[in-house]
Amino acid sequence: MPPFLDRNDAGRQLAGLLAAFRGHDVVVLAPPGGGVRVAAGLAAALHVCLDVILVRSLSIARRPDLVYGLLGEDETLLIDTTAVAEGAVCESERAETEQQQSEILRRNAFSYRGDRKRVDLRDRTVVIADDCLNDATVLRDSCRMALLHGAIRIAIAVPVGARRALGGLAPYADKIVCLNPTAQPPDAERWYLQSTATSSTDIAALLGGNHSCDRSNGFAGPDKRTTPASRSSSNRGRCS
Repeated sequence: MPPFLDRNDAGRQLAGLLAAFRGHDVVVLAPPGGGVRVAAGLAAALHVCLDVILVRSLSIARRPDLVYGLLGEDETLLIDTTAVAEGAVCESERAETEQQQSEILRRNAFSYRGDRKRVDLRDRTVVIADDCLNDATVLRDSCRMALLHGAIRIAIAVPVGARRALGGLAPYADKIVCLNPTAQPPDAERWYLQSTATSSTDIAALLGGNHSCDRSNGFAGPDKRTTPASRSSSNRGRCS
């Protein structure tokens, strides 16, 4: 029999290993998907704020294989200047890509939160949860974006995860909790007795059902951040 009744149950079980992560300065986040159900159970058990973290990879049309940076909400940018140089990514290509991805972020944010803004992460401890970890990329990018948004401590919490992926996240988190580390990449559906899809409507309901956020102070206004490299035009390619 699977060890978890459902993803919410997995979140509650994770809370037993994160008892110290309580208080108004703690936020539980998840990338969109089934991990939000895990995060909701975890946040409810810890009585802390819940939100999604939204990140888009940046690549240009002629080099879809080359990721030159990450874009988060409020136009928060993390630029890999080496990738920009190697791919000769020009300013006009960047501008087009970043505008397109920014529009996707805005649409997604509205579908999940409505008119509410993202939770303010400045000077807060962040726990990033997911339902099954096979590859470190999504949670790695989530950790990096949470730090850019001002988080001062990062923990990762997953019910089940491949040991290799967990090891790949070590440089990006202060604490990693996994109830069931596996030698091989796990199949998420084998770990949950009840498994349901998680739509944008479901995510909106989960966020709306969390009452631990201070609605007057818990949500951030515009907070545009960027890496020093991305502010320098000298690091951008030029179109001939």
